[in-house]
Amino acid sequence: MGLLPGYYWMARPSNTFDSLSLTIAITPQIKQYLEDMTLKGTFGSSPAEAARMLLSNGIDAMLNTGALDRRKWTLKDGQLVLLTPDQPSLSS
Repeated sequence: MGLLPGYYWMARPSNTFDSLSLTIAITPQIKQYLEDMTLKGTFGSSPAEAARMLLSNGIDAMLNTGALDRRKWTLKDGQLVLLTPDQPSLSS
């Protein structure tokens, strides 16, 4: 049984937007599984790429099931900006 049965990935399309770095702490076991995934050739070429793919696919799945609200984005002066920031008000 795979880590996520029923999930398949294709090569990542080139990113036309800026990328941000995010540092996370993982266990040695998780790192080994990420390395194992890269050996299959469909999960990227590094543990970091495999983790990025899992994270992206997990968010997509949550958006598709309605577990996470889809935000609206637009390009403004060449920058990707949140169109409607559905954030709670800080004032009471």
